[in-house]
Amino acid sequence: MDTLHSQFTPAQINAKPAHDHQSLDGALLSPATLALIACGTLGGILFTVVYTIEGATRPGYIAAQQAISALSLGPGGWMQQVNFVVFGILTICSAIGWRRALAPGRASIAYPLFKAISGAGLIVAGIFSQDPAVGYPVGAVVGAATTHGTIHVIAAFVIILALAADAVALAWRFATERRWRVWAPFAVLTGVLTIVFIALFGMAGAHGGIAGIYERVSTGVNSLLSIAVLARLLLDRRA
Repeated sequence: MDTLHSQFTPAQINAKPAHDHQSLDGALLSPATLALIACGTLGGILFTVVYTIEGATRPGYIAAQQAISALSLGPGGWMQQVNFVVFGILTICSAIGWRRALAPGRASIAYPLFKAISGAGLIVAGIFSQDPAVGYPVGAVVGAATTHGTIHVIAAFVIILALAADAVALAWRFATERRWRVWAPFAVLTGVLTIVFIALFGMAGAHGGIAGIYERVSTGVNSLLSIAVLARLLLDRRA
């Protein structure tokens, strides 16, 4: 027995099983991978801060009723356009990090793919602004849909669907990992709420309700999940 034991170094004896390196553990991720993952989370926070400040300071804009995209219109609209594009680029960067973090396990393709799709959608939404809406810009005449306005609407739908899908994909991965299994229902709930609140946004917008609030909740729940997951990964690394 002593002879067999002497054939291995202490590091080999105490090493974790190989399959542990396939789990989602912040302690096993490189600083570069964590930095890429953090790009998406920080991008969401920056995006929210910018549109909140813009919405509070833009004359005639009512955040509770107007869509976030409406901030791309009127004087200073370029700031929200840039906000969309920057968030999109950071989201695509996070997709690269998530591909590294999740490979080769479940959702290692699906989750980064949905992230990349939402990032591309944000960039398109920034380049092609929505058409004037009822109430904003002040005095604007609402006419027939334009090509750039239609492209923006399509991009917005793609973004929302990708956000909901990536939450479900992440839940699919969480369900296979002992340390993350309790997170799976919350990820599924995030995907469901994303769709529910964007549907409420559409209904409220058609009847002059609090559409702006519903839209912000729809996109915000995904950001909250992103913040929580990143915090868990950083705590793993610190521990």
